[in-house]
Amino acid sequence: MTASRLETAATDQADTLRRLAGRARVAAATPDLLKVREGLRVISVTSGKGGVGKSSVVVNLAAALAASGQRVLIVDSSPGVGDICMRLGKEAPYRVSQVLSNEITMEESVVDVGGGVSVLPAGMDMQHYTALSPRERLSLLHGMLRLEDHFDYFLIDTGAGISANVTGFAAMAREIMLVVTPEPTSITDAYALVKTLSGRDGSLKFRLLVNMCRDAQEGNTLFSKLSAITGRFLHVSMDHVGCILHDDLLVESVRRRGALCRLYPEAKGSLGFRVLAQKLTAERPAGETPVPNAPIESSKLWRNHELSS
Repeated sequence: MTASRLETAATDQADTLRRLAGRARVAAATPDLLKVREGLRVISVTSGKGGVGKSSVVVNLAAALAASGQRVLIVDSSPGVGDICMRLGKEAPYRVSQVLSNEITMEESVVDVGGGVSVLPAGMDMQHYTALSPRERLSLLHGMLRLEDHFDYFLIDTGAGISANVTGFAAMAREIMLVVTPEPTSITDAYALVKTLSGRDGSLKFRLLVNMCRDAQEGNTLFSKLSAITGRFLHVSMDHVGCILHDDLLVESVRRRGALCRLYPEAKGSLGFRVLAQKLTAERPAGETPVPNAPIESSKLWRNHELSS
């Protein structure tokens, strides 16, 4: 998509999205972000539309982080046939409605899927989950805090789009990883989501991950175009967290109900997720001292990734 087409789409959406953002500000009267212990990263992985591989990103990023020694909790807030527990060969014994009704505790609902990764499942109770009230979302998020001492990362797999559930979970996470693909609709819908979320809270941190791209250059070009448009029309800065190359083995890993990084560690997609995990773990929140002797520089990994593509 050309920059001029992006600008046109941005202008056409402006009035509608300004109204949506205004409603989002009203909805934000409840506490709007998680207060977590120092050292815990809470990252919302979201997208403007479905079909961009968001859940695959969550599953494989979790596996890559865990392989580097991090303790990871996947928070599945996108219920349905793509349930993450099922995707990883496990069955969620409880539904989120049972947590909300105090039939079980948040701790009891967590499913260990092995390798240092656990899942807080949505379950298959889609009708209830997609209609969560702000109070119920906040209750779930507060429940998550009881688990914070057991993990180094919370990865929240949100739904797609600009529904109240998506924007509510995304904004409370504070760090937002926005997954896009080179498709034009993915880019315009990503802009719409950034517009809505930034209207709700101008201090949110956006990280752009380009998924299913042909090469690193395609990903870099897409980031340059989208960040230029969001900077011009929304006054939002955006970081480029990386690219994941298209990999046919990803489909096979889903069929085998496992993470690509574990089933096919030498696949080009697996290398991309290791690069992403290394980049995240190399970062440190303000005030923390750097970890000595970092294993591998992410720039070196990415350079090797480009050469192997």
